[in-house]
Amino acid sequence: MRTRLLNETVLLIVKAAVDDTTSENGIQRREFEAPVAALDLRALDDEVIAAGYQVQARWSRDRDAYRLADGTVVCIDRNAGYGYLAEFERVLDDAARAAAVEAELRELMAALGCEELAQDRLERMFAFYNANWSEYYGTDRTFVIE
Repeated sequence: MRTRLLNETVLLIVKAAVDDTTSENGIQRREFEAPVAALDLRALDDEVIAAGYQVQARWSRDRDAYRLADGTVVCIDRNAGYGYLAEFERVLDDAARAAAVEAELRELMAALGCEELAQDRLERMFAFYNANWSEYYGTDRTFVIE
């Protein structure tokens, strides 16, 4: 679960993997995203914590998003800790199409010369950031985990 401020909109987001990857870095995921108009981001964070959840990490990034004609969204992010990365995503309303769309996204990535980070490396990066996020959050600092 996460909270997010997107432009002026406060969001509550829940993500869960539907493939054999993790919910944090899943390739195929179910996502629920709802605007929370009655609260600012800090107040929503406080409500989530009051409900018994703990802060795992806080993330900061600059993002440029590009929507392609087929609905694919390509995001170029500069994340605190991680540095630059690209995310390729298409939101579906039919889970039966997930494998075919994943193949299409992989073809697009290959055509653009993009390589997917190995899941085990991404998991190590995620674990390192979670353990050290306060040193990176809101900064331009990055780390390299092989």
